[in-house]
Amino acid sequence: MHYLQIAEDKYGSDELAGLVSNGLSLLGLDSYRTIRVSTRKNRISIGFKSLEDANTTRTIAGIPLHPRNKTFRSRDVSQFVLDLYSVATTSINNVA
Repeated sequence: MHYLQIAEDKYGSDELAGLVSNGLSLLGLDSYRTIRVSTRKNRISIGFKSLEDANTTRTIAGIPLHPRNKTFRSRDVSQFVLDLYSVATTSINNVA
């Protein structure tokens, strides 16, 4: 099995999908249908029901918005996880 290292920890595809799911839920972006992670290629694909959630996820990742595509894709899942949790942590800290 192939793993990606983020900070000091190593994650498999299923673990990363779980982390992404939790991070999206923390931000209220829960319209996703699928989360596919390839640790071998360092890629992620998330299928959303809501275009707004897909575009919000693109904004978090610094990817240009798309007027109709409900699928988010990134070629750097490691960076996306870091960006996602940075936004989620900031959001939680601002509410508290």
